[in-house]
Amino acid sequence: MEFLSTHRVFESGDLDEGAGFASQIWERNRSIKADHLRYGIRWNQLDLDKVGFSYIEHDCAVDLTAQGPLSDHFRIFFHEDGAIAHRVNGKSFDSHVGNTVMHAPDTDLHLDISPFKLLLLSIEGSVIRSAMSERFRKIRPFSEWVGSLPDSWRLSSLRSMTNWMLRDIENVGSPLAKRGKPRLHAQRLLLSLIVECLSEASPTDSEPVQEISQAQVRRAEEWINAHLTDVIGIDEIAGATGIGVRSLQLSFRRVHGCSPREFVRRRRLEAARQRLLTGSPEATVTAIATDLGFFELGRFAEQYRYCFGETPSRTLARGRGFGGR
Repeated sequence: MEFLSTHRVFESGDLDEGAGFASQIWERNRSIKADHLRYGIRWNQLDLDKVGFSYIEHDCAVDLTAQGPLSDHFRIFFHEDGAIAHRVNGKSFDSHVGNTVMHAPDTDLHLDISPFKLLLLSIEGSVIRSAMSERFRKIRPFSEWVGSLPDSWRLSSLRSMTNWMLRDIENVGSPLAKRGKPRLHAQRLLLSLIVECLSEASPTDSEPVQEISQAQVRRAEEWINAHLTDVIGIDEIAGATGIGVRSLQLSFRRVHGCSPREFVRRRRLEAARQRLLTGSPEATVTAIATDLGFFELGRFAEQYRYCFGETPSRTLARGRGFGGR
């Protein structure tokens, strides 16, 4: 399927036009070669605060070399079709439907491109550097992190989250279709998944920070409880409490048997239940859910029913004294 169809920023069958556009929006190229008779490119683009989404359809084989080191962005390639052979800082690897790869800033790049359709995520380098400094005391140069991302549930979740966000952003009735808290929540979750995936790709001699005490975990819990309606990601929790992200994750697993993200979700479900039971006559399930960061209402209802054995609407009705099922 085509993503971001209402965000088409470029379409051309001319090689020189395509090369010029790529130099402006992606990386400046030193050389690009293709079969002019078959050349064709369509590029859809949406930029949020810290991450950009590109959906690109390329109709022909192209040989491309970037001009100088790559800009200060990390990029993740999710193929819908086709393949690209990458040569980055002397390392060679392929991206295709079954293999997701990453580029890092300050690396040299050569691409041998076959016809493809792909989703390209671009993340500001400062975001990744800040997140990784929380997770690791010792970090190898990011130029050594390029290559295939480990196949894991985190990567599957990242791809699913990306696909869902881009479909929902195109839906006029969706909370994500416009700027606001739901879109901020979604972007925060997406960035958290990106950081988790890149952490898995870290060189083996990166040194994680030490675990924290139960007292520090309680401090994190207190901050979470006071900010349930804010955009909360693990980086916000770590920054507010002065706790390393990796240590925070390990300690929550030890103390609560879950991740900080799962703890936040549980607390928000509990807060939603309290609001549904005590809400004003004007209160709605949608307003309560979205204010607490549940912007996918079907999933919220499913999680709520799993936790409490009834639907949110039934809880709201009971809170108003109507009973109901």
